[in-house]
Amino acid sequence: MLSRLFLVPTLLLVGITTVAIGAPVAETIKVIEAVKIPQMESNITLNRRVIVGLPGIPECTDPQFPNLMYSNCSNKLTIRAICASADNPEDTAPSYTTCPPDTTCEAFKTVEGRAYALCIGKGVAEVYRGIMGKKLCKTYEMEGITEGMAMLSINAFDSNQQPAPIPSISVSSENQYGSTSNANNFALVVNTKNKKKVKVCLTTAVTELITSVFFCFLNGAYSSKN
Repeated sequence: MLSRLFLVPTLLLVGITTVAIGAPVAETIKVIEAVKIPQMESNITLNRRVIVGLPGIPECTDPQFPNLMYSNCSNKLTIRAICASADNPEDTAPSYTTCPPDTTCEAFKTVEGRAYALCIGKGVAEVYRGIMGKKLCKTYEMEGITEGMAMLSINAFDSNQQPAPIPSISVSSENQYGSTSNANNFALVVNTKNKKKVKVCLTTAVTELITSVFFCFLNGAYSSKN
């Protein structure tokens, strides 16, 4: 089950800062406050059943399966949580949470590598949108880092809101690097400081439906240890 490793996270989203005429446009990070989850503030194991109705997070609503084990994005607008029996953690059942209006599902990982998802506002950076096969990289400056760590998330969906695997995703920040292939999501926890840069690189494919790839990150990190 998931427990909070640091203080309540602050969601960091990419915005655009313009500079003098003739100079390039710089992408910078703007800080907004993430959804606060009461259990996280007290470093208590997350139990979504007792906070039913809080928008934007996975919930285990069945009292027979109260313990959240992990979660992911079933599609762009839905979180799929895997919930376990209190008596037997191997006995699990899925639970689905619809994202609130004007949010999308973004999947992250804990320090130990366990998946979890949150519904995040539309201010998340759109790294790519199109139907063409191409290679591209974008660099972002991370602001608002106070915990010495950040959770990075890249997610791809098609115009039908379904997960859209792309040929490759990679992320690099200073001497830290991670990548995946033929996937619609990649999440990485990095050690970092405020105003450090992160580069997101993609290889996309020719598709019939429009593919959109999003990037966001959180200040701090979660632990999946009890």
